[in-house]
Amino acid sequence: MRRILSAAMILAGLAGCVPSEKVTGSGGELMQVRQGNVGAFHGLRLGVANIFTADYVDETGAKKRGLTAALTLFIDGDPPQEKDFNVRAGQKIVLGSYSAYVEEIRGTVGGRVTLRLERL
Repeated sequence: MRRILSAAMILAGLAGCVPSEKVTGSGGELMQVRQGNVGAFHGLRLGVANIFTADYVDETGAKKRGLTAALTLFIDGDPPQEKDFNVRAGQKIVLGSYSAYVEEIRGTVGGRVTLRLERL
């Protein structure tokens, strides 16, 4: 009976786990943006459209599966700039005079992305 109870408690704990991938960075201003929301950093606006699990090939050529965030970056101006990115933790993206380092992707539905933003 104890084994059954222990197994049930372990499975219950696993059911509540939130997937997360994190690669700690340094420098820049830290910002968290929840899925479906937009954050602002000076003239840059950054939207998190979706967070999902996907297959990808890493920088060494190895096939992997992990969390991916669909981001849209907007820069006000004449003309304004807009670009979509699919990113993973540890990636750095650049648009215009801004860079965004993806420090953490957490969760899927209702998840969030933690970024380090810098003006170049």
